[in-house]
Amino acid sequence: MAKEVPAQFASWRATIETGLFEHYSPYAESVAAGELEPMEESFPEIATPNGVWPHAKLIYVAVTPLDGSLTVELGYTTAWDEEHTLGARFQTGKFIELNGSVLAP
Repeated sequence: MAKEVPAQFASWRATIETGLFEHYSPYAESVAAGELEPMEESFPEIATPNGVWPHAKLIYVAVTPLDGSLTVELGYTTAWDEEHTLGARFQTGKFIELNGSVLAP
């Protein structure tokens, strides 16, 4: 299953970037409204889902059981959420969720 990840990634990319962008949007809205202090670095301005990539870094790929099924989890750190690692999870090649707080294996 782990060997299939590089071949699968191209088909997962749009789903992952959409999930990351959906995670980014509330942070951007809170910063714009003055409800959230921007980080020490300037807060990224991302206009479209494919704009997340310069601000997201893949830090691990894991294949682990989850709810009785082998799951591929791609762990990302992001410039807009320094406190959490985000996990894009796939089972049998299909996206199941972007978990907002995961731990690296």
